[in-house]
Amino acid sequence: MDPQRLLVGLDADQRTAATTTAMPLAVIAAAGSGKTTVLTRRIAHRIVTGSAEAKHTLALTFTRDAAGELKRRLRRLDLREPIEAGTFHSVALHLLRDRALTRHETMPQIATDRVRLLRECMTELRLDIQPYLAMTDLDWARARLLPADQYEGACRRERRRSAVPADRLAEIGRAYQRLKRRRGVIDFDDLLERSLVAMRDDPVFAEVVRWRFRHFYVDEVQDLNPLQHAVLETWRDGRADICLVGDPRQAIYGWNGADHTTLTNVEDRYPGVTVLALTTNYRCTPQVVRAGAAALAGGGLDDDTRSDRPDGLPIVVREYATAADEAAGVARQVRAALNHRAGNDIAVLARTNEQLTELQQALAAAGVPTERAVGRSTLEVALAEAHRAGGREQLSNWVDVAFEGTDHVRRRVAEEADRYLTSGEPGGFRAWVEARTPFDDLTLPNSDAVAVLTFHAAKGREWGTVIVTGVEEGLVPHGSATSAAQRAEEARLLYVALTRAEQDLTITHARRRKDRAALPSPWLVAVEASGASDVAVAPPPRPVVRTAADPIDELRTWRAAVARVGGVPELAVCNDRVLRSLHADPPADAEALAGRLGISLSAARRLRPLPGARRVAS
Repeated sequence: MDPQRLLVGLDADQRTAATTTAMPLAVIAAAGSGKTTVLTRRIAHRIVTGSAEAKHTLALTFTRDAAGELKRRLRRLDLREPIEAGTFHSVALHLLRDRALTRHETMPQIATDRVRLLRECMTELRLDIQPYLAMTDLDWARARLLPADQYEGACRRERRRSAVPADRLAEIGRAYQRLKRRRGVIDFDDLLERSLVAMRDDPVFAEVVRWRFRHFYVDEVQDLNPLQHAVLETWRDGRADICLVGDPRQAIYGWNGADHTTLTNVEDRYPGVTVLALTTNYRCTPQVVRAGAAALAGGGLDDDTRSDRPDGLPIVVREYATAADEAAGVARQVRAALNHRAGNDIAVLARTNEQLTELQQALAAAGVPTERAVGRSTLEVALAEAHRAGGREQLSNWVDVAFEGTDHVRRRVAEEADRYLTSGEPGGFRAWVEARTPFDDLTLPNSDAVAVLTFHAAKGREWGTVIVTGVEEGLVPHGSATSAAQRAEEARLLYVALTRAEQDLTITHARRRKDRAALPSPWLVAVEASGASDVAVAPPPRPVVRTAADPIDELRTWRAAVARVGGVPELAVCNDRVLRSLHADPPADAEALAGRLGISLSAARRLRPLPGARRVAS
């Protein structure tokens, strides 16, 4: 294969990232900048030019879907040999399974229902704690590699609200481990922990792993947690042949144990690393890119991304009286959008699952088919059904039902489950799938349903039309975000939600939610301001008769002067509600003003707001 063929269609920055011989290498890839394209072209280019071997290449992703997509793209590039690509857990499972076979040992099964196991632990310990909350705390501590005596201090430093009393977490952890041993099962974090122990205690195993994997590629590096990073570094063993790809602006899993400093402090973690940036967004219009940058500015973050697309539709902000009105208004908008856009090119996003329930009910009442599979593909949904079948008998029953249906993806999963059942091989179906990855060649059908997802679940996906709902105080940022780091993550989460839109972005909020008054998100002013240059001149307001001087008239004059200097409408600076808060409690300095207006410190110092978006009353 001609290596130049692999570079067709890449811009200068992408070509550099695909061809540079620098190692270690970190590629900071903005949303819509062609991250997966660059990653697959670099893998293929190195193999074709002989600087790497396919059989010694390992690409680590965070989802099975992402690994499958990476393999499909590499096949389309006509690579003759496959590479190893998978999640941290699936690769660890492969390695531990091979080790067990050589040692004539049996691998434990992967637990199918961890919540049920934790529920039994809570009963045994007589603790009145929801199993899911206990599991979240336990997972966070394990992901952070925290000894029990350091858990309380870590929670205090990060202002993390723990459902489990710090002095009981170790007790719960021990009970959970005992129960898994009695049942002969392990969980996914056990795979990573066992891999670390095996690499440390079994020199032969460590040598085999390091011989097998010599060229490392890691996607979504900003989402690595300390446990995953420790596993990666144990496999890598200090060798320089590693390529890290990710985006600190999309680091949204700190609550789950992720440590985004792996990428933000990459020079400290990987001395001598070459850092390249992909700053051109080929997916989103300039209006969407500016809105995303404004969201990041709300969290004190800078964004140098630029759009390569022509100007598109202005960002629309809609205000509703109540959350119910918001849901009905969103349903009307989606219904209208279906006249000119396919359902699978539309998404409705919200910060919490609770919001999605009301939105989905309104969409169903409007006759709109929806998809709420937490961002999973039809394959992931079918596999989840099969994994929920507890035991071989129940799985066999599921296979019989799936064979009778017309869904070809479920039938394909059923065929593989049938192979597993007839093989008589020990272990569960989940381990069978992880070890063989039998669905990488499967072409998944496109659903025509409208996606209804949380901000988190939308990461990695894109739609032509996106409606981001509930952009209010207490939701965006979420009320649980009390530290500066947590609020910065919330700003990144809003950035992720906004930049899922290719061209048509609507933002909504309500004045009342759950029978309580709600205020717009403090970051909405900056997001609105990001597109004000797209707004037509508004008609003059109706005359207002005042019987006495309004105390904020002077501030209105200030706002008008700032708007004139910036060349934007006055409401792009702030609304009267914000002016009244400034009058009641004047900011002490530019930093305080930036926080109140939701703009960057430099903008506050210049007293020039960013260009803005139009507001539509509903």
